[in-house]
Amino acid sequence: MIFFDIDGTLLNHERAEEAGAIEFLKEYKDELKLSGSDFVKIWYDLSDKYFEKFLEEELSFQEQRRMRMKELFGNHLTDEQADKKFNHYLMFYRQNWKVYEDVIPCLEQLKKQGNRLGIISNGDYHQQMEKLEGINIKGYFDCIITSSEIGVSKPNAAIFIEACNLAGVQINESPYIGDRLETDAIGSKNAGMKGIWLNRKDKTAHSDVIVIHQLSQLGVIIN
Repeated sequence: MIFFDIDGTLLNHERAEEAGAIEFLKEYKDELKLSGSDFVKIWYDLSDKYFEKFLEEELSFQEQRRMRMKELFGNHLTDEQADKKFNHYLMFYRQNWKVYEDVIPCLEQLKKQGNRLGIISNGDYHQQMEKLEGINIKGYFDCIITSSEIGVSKPNAAIFIEACNLAGVQINESPYIGDRLETDAIGSKNAGMKGIWLNRKDKTAHSDVIVIHQLSQLGVIIN
């Protein structure tokens, strides 16, 4: 089975997050009083800060969302008010979900070649399933594993090992493709998989893992 990450690998999460944040700022410009570039930087910082706390099990998935809103608008927000504001952002974020251009051709080719496909993703199971359905690629995957189900997150070897166990495949025969070098490629390799770094941003290579710069390069490597 060939496993993939979702955000930054299949879904253009960075574009969707930035576009969603800009639309969100327009709605709350009187309260936030920030330029677009300043707000996007703050948004990314808060996203990284509190999502890491979720992965470390310091906060629930819902709590990390609330904390982002409270740090943005002030701790006077009730949980209900924070939830309402974050849900407003989610509306804009979802509207901007798109796959990268190379995703569908790659998945089609791999399926035609008889490969089984799977997902290993950090995050909340329900949201990640919603993403796969929203960008119309859920049907390509036979096995979908998230950190919220397993109880550990990438790069912990346990999530990769458990995903292979659940899929009934040998870990040393299973490639894993993701956009984060340490979290995805090296993490999966350390667990015993064939770690592949999808580095879409530049031509940087790495001696420890296979590096590709677009998914159209994957077919040759896999087969």
